[in-house]
Amino acid sequence: MAERFIKEASQLANLLSKMYGDRIQIEDNPLRLTNCGVDGVFDSKQFGITFQGDFLILSVEAKGNSIIEELTAILKEVMGGEQPLCSYDLQDNVRKERIMPTIEWDLCDPEGRVKELVNGRGYDGDFNILNLKLYNSKKVEDYLESEEEKQEKIKDARIYGIDPGCIDVKSVKDMSEFELFLTIESLGAYIWKIRHEMAHYRIPYVDLTEEDYGIEYLVYQTTRFGVELEEPTVDKHVEKTPSYNAWYQFYHNHLYQVLTKEQCQELSKIILEGGDYSSFLPSGNWKDLIEKPTQKRIQE
Repeated sequence: MAERFIKEASQLANLLSKMYGDRIQIEDNPLRLTNCGVDGVFDSKQFGITFQGDFLILSVEAKGNSIIEELTAILKEVMGGEQPLCSYDLQDNVRKERIMPTIEWDLCDPEGRVKELVNGRGYDGDFNILNLKLYNSKKVEDYLESEEEKQEKIKDARIYGIDPGCIDVKSVKDMSEFELFLTIESLGAYIWKIRHEMAHYRIPYVDLTEEDYGIEYLVYQTTRFGVELEEPTVDKHVEKTPSYNAWYQFYHNHLYQVLTKEQCQELSKIILEGGDYSSFLPSGNWKDLIEKPTQKRIQE
């Protein structure tokens, strides 16, 4: 491997600007560069680079493969002359139509990284990996985990819905249904706010791993009150069902559309003091809000 002449995202941004001039516009955001990211537009196409010394990922907007082909040559030099590890299409799990051609290098643990990608652990639940292509002499099938490896991994794995993350299990054990909703609402709002601030580069990167485990643990606790959710398994997030959506909407509507601001303040005070707040609870049954499956009539 040749000597590495660039080791930081800011250096990479300067190099690309000098090389490509007006063809490239690097997003001017010092905080993003500090967090190992280089974003911008190259030949009118969006791109994003994650660069952490021995690890580099380049993703471009759909139909931007020509950008990858051109940038690969200079990025190969940045990575000490090493060939890319692999390429693939990164699919947004929410907006399925959003597919980003991607290429990456890993000089620290290439075998381990490929194993992560092949066995579905390369990204969190927000993305799917499609059309994975390796640039070594092996096949994708060579990295599939054996049943024994899977069982060993399961034994030591953190499982969403089971692992409490940042949550104090004892405090949740005795929560009422409405108190559980309020806790989910509070933690969810916190996670959303931090992610929103990070996305707009207003704050440095914050690791929300424990909060992510925490809120999925709370969501799964709703099964104590009749909510139907799939049993947690390794490498799978707790997916919200029509049953959970009905439960959540039932309390959400009551809190934000029925109770007044003054009532909410009084309710908070009563809960903190351990008093009786039954008069503030919604009437009816949340199960009445569960979406009923529609049946299509066969046209004769």
